[in-house]
Amino acid sequence: MKIKEILELSALFLGIVNGWMLLKNYLNDRPKLKVHPVHPDVYQWWFTLPAGTFKDVRTRRYGFLVYVGIANSGLRKVSLDSWRLFIPVSPFKQVELRSVNIPEPQGKIGKSGNVKIYPVLGQKGNFFEGNTLIEPGASIIGMVYYIAEFYGVETWNPLIKDKKIEAKFLIKDVFGNRKSTKVVFSEVSLEWIKSIIEGIEEICDR
Repeated sequence: MKIKEILELSALFLGIVNGWMLLKNYLNDRPKLKVHPVHPDVYQWWFTLPAGTFKDVRTRRYGFLVYVGIANSGLRKVSLDSWRLFIPVSPFKQVELRSVNIPEPQGKIGKSGNVKIYPVLGQKGNFFEGNTLIEPGASIIGMVYYIAEFYGVETWNPLIKDKKIEAKFLIKDVFGNRKSTKVVFSEVSLEWIKSIIEGIEEICDR
C-alpha cells in the first residue's frame, strides 16, 4: 500500500473518530427533560364552567387545572417553548388546548388556616417569577389552566369515566425536544375552584 493511500485512510479514520466524539459530547451535553404531574391524586382537577356563546350558539365549557413538575437531568440549561393539553373527545379524536392566564392560586392548609400560594407555569405573578429556564440538575413546578369549549352535538364532549378525564400534557423546549405525561383529572365543583382562584369563571380564552 502506498504512503498516500495510508495517509488517506488515516485521515478518514481520524475524521470518523472525531465525528463520533463530537456526537457523543453533544448527546451527553444536551438537556434531558422529564415532566410529571405533582401529587397526581390530589392536584389535577376538571370542572364545569358556566355556558358560553359562539356565533349565537350556546356552548358547553370545561376548565382543567393541572399542577406539573419539569426536571432537567441533562448538562445544558434549556427554556420551555410551549405546554399544551390534549383532551380526548372520542376514542379516536382529541382537542389541543393552549394555557390561559390566571391569578396565582391560593388555598388554606389544614386546620391552621395558613395560606399556600402556588406558582403558575410561565407566568409572572405577585409572588413568583414564572421563569421557564431550567438549569442542569434543577426543576420547576407550576399550575396551568386550560379551557375547553364545545358546541353542537354532544359527542363533542370530553370523554368522562367515573368522573375522571384522562389527558396528555405535552411540553416542547426551544430546541424542539418534546416530552409528555398522562394526567388524570378528578371532578371538583366550580365553587371549590373559586375558593382558590377568585373569579375564574369570568376568565376567557379568547
